[in-house]
Amino acid sequence: MIFQSLASSSSGNAYLVSDGNTRILLECGLSHKKLQQACGFKLTSLDAVLISHEHKDHSHCVEKILASGIPVYLSQGTARALELPEKLLDLATEMEAGKQFTVGTLTVMPFSTFHDAQEPLGFVIQSQVDWDVFAFATDTVNLPYNFPGVNILAVEANFQQDILDRSQRMPEKTKHRVSNTHMEIDKLCQCLRRMDLRACRELWLLHLSSAMSHEGQFIHKVQRAVPGWVQVRCCPK
Repeated sequence: MIFQSLASSSSGNAYLVSDGNTRILLECGLSHKKLQQACGFKLTSLDAVLISHEHKDHSHCVEKILASGIPVYLSQGTARALELPEKLLDLATEMEAGKQFTVGTLTVMPFSTFHDAQEPLGFVIQSQVDWDVFAFATDTVNLPYNFPGVNILAVEANFQQDILDRSQRMPEKTKHRVSNTHMEIDKLCQCLRRMDLRACRELWLLHLSSAMSHEGQFIHKVQRAVPGWVQVRCCPK
């Protein structure tokens, strides 16, 4: 299985997962034009789009995606929060934490994440071609899961607490929201140390804050928390 980041920041998120037979887009948080460009003008070749939650940097062009006829999967809470027109809502497919479904040769198991959204989800995806297991979790303050047998892991590493604390420009209300809705790097490392990562070969850090993170330090911290053979990378913005 191959994971590719098209955009990863508070300005917009979009990621591709493919096993060579089935191609899924995770998030559509860019304008439709930018997403088309990022996908090489091959949006119609997508087998599905999965949306984790309703915030605009993850769902920006969902209406145009639905109107184009590409299957879109989202939770009931996300669909309600997006307030989609009824004619488009009828085209979407609802998914639920703990209820598995299949898109082509990829099996998807949604799981609950922890964010200030209506019904946010992460995804464990397994290929029926190469049997790789991929796990994806963004915009979550915690990750109390093990993901047994995971080969590729893509997880949020949004901010570092001491950098956030030192910020003079950010209002206290915003600091409080960040601390209670996004993944702090040391918290992520705690979560990773609990996981069985014996089969993991790639770990991607998502959604780094422009002002509250340090890419090099984050990679170093995570490398110390996971087995030495795991390749740790940050997704470009």
